[in-house]
Amino acid sequence: MKKLEIATGLAQYKVLLAILGVVGAGLSFEMWKWNQQQHEKYIAEKQKACQQSLDIANQYVENNRILRNIYYAAIAQDTFKAKMNQPGINTDFQADKHYILMYSKSASLIPEQPRYEGSLFRRLSKLTDKRPPEPLMVTGKKLLGNKAEVISACSPVTFTVSLENLYEIAQPIDITPYLPPFSSFY
Repeated sequence: MKKLEIATGLAQYKVLLAILGVVGAGLSFEMWKWNQQQHEKYIAEKQKACQQSLDIANQYVENNRILRNIYYAAIAQDTFKAKMNQPGINTDFQADKHYILMYSKSASLIPEQPRYEGSLFRRLSKLTDKRPPEPLMVTGKKLLGNKAEVISACSPVTFTVSLENLYEIAQPIDITPYLPPFSSFY
């Protein structure tokens, strides 16, 4: 009788463990699924913020004649010589101030590692073919000689860029007086 009670107790114990195992596995799967959803939501928010940084920088470049000329000269693999405001070169570099990161030759816009997951971040971290990458809005952190440490919504960490690739949002206005046609003949 004792052996039967012990065997029954062990069987009940094993059934209880099996039930707890199934419940535990179900709970851990639900937790994994919830964590996965939170991670996907986080990445979607980061992609949206990054795309906004790209769009804002592009808008500044398109609306400013000097920045637009610099960008399109770089695409045409030409140089644009004009007086422009560049932090750390001819204007003061300020921490926590927004700047436009714009390369004049083929480059990756953000570091390869670490980076967020997603096709947008993969594209931005790859070296571009023959032409410079699109402009990006960044925030300056500190000056490191002829480089600057910046942060962007597109990268989880700060990264360094050459001061030659950073531009002030506000550029000097290039006003060429309007001369009517044939005015030099007066």
